[in-house]
Amino acid sequence: MKNLAAAALAVTIVLAILPAAFAGYRIEPLDVELYPTYAAMGIEVRYDGDDDLNATASFVWRRAGEAEWMNGVDMTWDKTHKRVWASIWPLEQGETIEVKVSFAEAWGSGDTPVLEATGSARTMVLENTGGRTFHVSPDGDDANPGTEAAPWQSLTHATAEVAAGDTVLAGSGVYGGTLLFEGLAGTPEKPIIFAAADGQTPVIDCSEAIDRQTGAWEQIEDDVYVLTSSPGKVFYAARDGLRMYKYQSLDDLKANEQDVPRAWFYDEEADRFYVTTGGTDANEHAYNLATSEFGIHFKNTSSVVVRGFEIRHCGTFGVFLDEDTRGCIILENTIHNSPSGIYFFGEGTTDNAIWKNNIYEKGLLDFSWNAIKASGYPRQGISGKAGRGQSVCWNEISGYFDAIAPVSWQSPDMLWANRDFDLMYNNIYNIGDDAIEVDGGGVNMRIIENRMRNVFVAISLAPIERGPVYCIGNDASYYLLLFKLNVGACTSNGWAYVYHNSGYCLTYGDNYGGTAISFPPGGMTPISNKVFMNNAFILDGLGIRYGSEAFWIDYNCYYNVPRQEGVRFLWEQQEQPSGAWTSDTYENIQAFSVMTGREKHGIKADPMFVDMPHLGEISRVDFGPAPFNSYPQVESIAEGDMHLTAGSPCIDRGALIRGINEDFEGLAPDMGAYEFGGE
Repeated sequence: MKNLAAAALAVTIVLAILPAAFAGYRIEPLDVELYPTYAAMGIEVRYDGDDDLNATASFVWRRAGEAEWMNGVDMTWDKTHKRVWASIWPLEQGETIEVKVSFAEAWGSGDTPVLEATGSARTMVLENTGGRTFHVSPDGDDANPGTEAAPWQSLTHATAEVAAGDTVLAGSGVYGGTLLFEGLAGTPEKPIIFAAADGQTPVIDCSEAIDRQTGAWEQIEDDVYVLTSSPGKVFYAARDGLRMYKYQSLDDLKANEQDVPRAWFYDEEADRFYVTTGGTDANEHAYNLATSEFGIHFKNTSSVVVRGFEIRHCGTFGVFLDEDTRGCIILENTIHNSPSGIYFFGEGTTDNAIWKNNIYEKGLLDFSWNAIKASGYPRQGISGKAGRGQSVCWNEISGYFDAIAPVSWQSPDMLWANRDFDLMYNNIYNIGDDAIEVDGGGVNMRIIENRMRNVFVAISLAPIERGPVYCIGNDASYYLLLFKLNVGACTSNGWAYVYHNSGYCLTYGDNYGGTAISFPPGGMTPISNKVFMNNAFILDGLGIRYGSEAFWIDYNCYYNVPRQEGVRFLWEQQEQPSGAWTSDTYENIQAFSVMTGREKHGIKADPMFVDMPHLGEISRVDFGPAPFNSYPQVESIAEGDMHLTAGSPCIDRGALIRGINEDFEGLAPDMGAYEFGGE
């Protein structure tokens, strides 16, 4: 009896001290923040406690006025920074939502904290809100009152006259030099609007034009010409509308080691401009030499709308969103013949929208991949590293080396970089390297439903240092890699969720060309926390390259293009005594599944896309190993259709994923980017 009494006393004492002893283990949610863009909402919860790292969290949400709560996506934990993150998309502009986040302890404390929040997506104000309206025309005069009958001449003059709520309507014609927005202060409710007047096409052009047969060029050597009168410093050059290759010295230009068909060099010290022509007379061509760096330069500016302009022949960026640019909207513009179309920069540059622009570069892909890499020259459609809330949606981008590249790697603790970032619904084609390059990732980065055609690499996640990154519903026809994760000299431990994407390989060939998922070789990069589910791949041999136990891969469909024997999987690299690395190779999905535990529900079968066998007149079976620039270019994003046809083995074969596909048609979600029978 004494022993029983002693035992009971001991239990009582232990139970009494548990709350104090385990106080640090119990999670204490502090607050929840909803961060809106124009199409989505980011969720961040700060917390304390959870020293044993075993708390769980989930959320539900609904649109204001609706009775039914919907499941949110699985929440992502950052134990280092004591944050829990998630996203909600798509949202309509101005849409209000309610969110409930619930927490629990794995060991069951009985206490389930719940945090609630309400937020609204941002709204674009694109029409005059009662402010003044001014008019500008190249035929006007800055001494005029700026009316429609007596317009100003200069857009720069207009920037000095406007205030919040005002609108500037630009008439057709060419406006030369950089348009600088510095210190302009609109508000979200009363932005300052610069727009094309109805039926008008205003052009911002940063170049000096040299027409054909003007005798402006002097030949100094075979295929080398010098401009007889200096234009001043040149940042970019185009010949007959096509980008020219920039060399770093006159000797390099003369040697033309990159074997490019047209090139230029500006000797700043001698103030002389040189070109090579590929064997023709320079006087037979028209040139545009960009003498200003930026078409439009935003600097310390808030809530300015730019809509309906053509922006061309810029020296560095067509549009530059510089430090402390906030809430600006770049909408429905055409940007071309610039080293980089749009660039955003700085932690204070937040909440900007880049929507529905046509951004293209002609001639860049006439140069080899190695030549472009060696140039050290900008070559991106949209790129940059900036603060929270950028929204890049519904743009059309073609002809660049990289289409969209919000890159911020080698800085895993820089949580502000490209955070709450929308990369959605863009059409991308004819890209020499990466269609989407988000190396570094971002907290609540959303790569959703982008369409890519004729690209070298579709989506680069190399590395993902911060997360969550959602990569969902995209489709691409590609040459080398659908998903690239192989890069060294950094870590890649941020969470990336890769669900419901479709890919179609345009090559057949040697080694590992046309791979669906390419991880880094063993020992190259610490990498984990990547999930691939419900995707559909057509490739030329390697379904997975250099995978390992750090990744979860299941419910994917693999099929080989013609002239390949079957899909192979490379897994778990090992370093040999010689220092070389080897990997386990599985020749079929069944052996791969048995030995690795991955793809237990994966299939090898033709996904039966509606239309992908042809690009123009060329059948996929006629493609083979060759440099990118030997392939024909597509005319638009309309080439190909990766919806599933009736009878596809991908129908009803996907996994149910919380907050992602719970509205599926049929018996279960489908594999691939499109739900058969859905919208």
